[in-house]
Amino acid sequence: MVLRPLVKGVDTGLYVVAGTPFLYIPQHKMLVMADLHLGFEEAASRGLTYSLRGSSSYAGVFLPRIQLRRAIEYLVKASSVLDIDRVVVNGDLKHAFDRLLRQERDEVVEFVTWLREKGIREVEVVRGNHDNYLKPVLRRLNVELVNSIEVTADSRRILIVHGHEDVDVAGRDIVVIGHEHPSLKCLGSYRFPVFMKIPLETGGLLVVMPATGPYHPGINVSLNRDDYLSPIVRKHTLLEKTGLITWVNLGSVDQATSRLMDSTSATELLDIDRYVEDNVEVAVVEFRDIETAHILCSFE
Repeated sequence: MVLRPLVKGVDTGLYVVAGTPFLYIPQHKMLVMADLHLGFEEAASRGLTYSLRGSSSYAGVFLPRIQLRRAIEYLVKASSVLDIDRVVVNGDLKHAFDRLLRQERDEVVEFVTWLREKGIREVEVVRGNHDNYLKPVLRRLNVELVNSIEVTADSRRILIVHGHEDVDVAGRDIVVIGHEHPSLKCLGSYRFPVFMKIPLETGGLLVVMPATGPYHPGINVSLNRDDYLSPIVRKHTLLEKTGLITWVNLGSVDQATSRLMDSTSATELLDIDRYVEDNVEVAVVEFRDIETAHILCSFE
């Protein structure tokens, strides 16, 4: 089994795919990913900076073109064990704000073509703040660019929206966004991508997805609302009650990570599920809140 319930003991209809930054909705055979930022490597090599958090350390740097390759590696892993009819990209499929780069165009075509060749029936892209100039490319590929997607799963009303604009969260049980690229700095300098589960003031749940693109660790999760870009996070959440979910490949962890996961004090504060996938053991780890995560991540 590679699916870890988003909320244990509650039928939300939404699952974390172990070892990937993806969510899965079995009732709709839907795989959800966010923030691929295809074309980022060309933008970096040309000195084009599009970060909303200030200047990028990658500007003017020639980087290996791994964003698309990493996304497809994750997709191969997920599609080998899941029945997927529908793939949703929750914003920022491409990277440049103000133009369509050649790499963006070529890799979007390659990405959608790969999905279709693998039998994916429906591909949809939720518009993100980086997705300008994308619509003509998607139209030729018969892919719809939408502002949001709403589905019902296990009687839960789920809204999928990128998160760069404010939305009315009332009446939704779960709101799924990207945009923030959340990560957790842990055990020195390593940053783990994380899913954030944040209670909404309206009584629902906000889920913030990690970025699929490996060059985008994004925000180091904190309790300071001003650190976040999304107006949904800043205005509508109970941030102090945020749970964090990440994953660890147990075949490649360092000694500090291994000690943390095996320590008695840590295991009392962590929820750890282990899965075997392609003969590799993957642990899905949940921290009960941000403060606990920061305390445990200072563990030596």
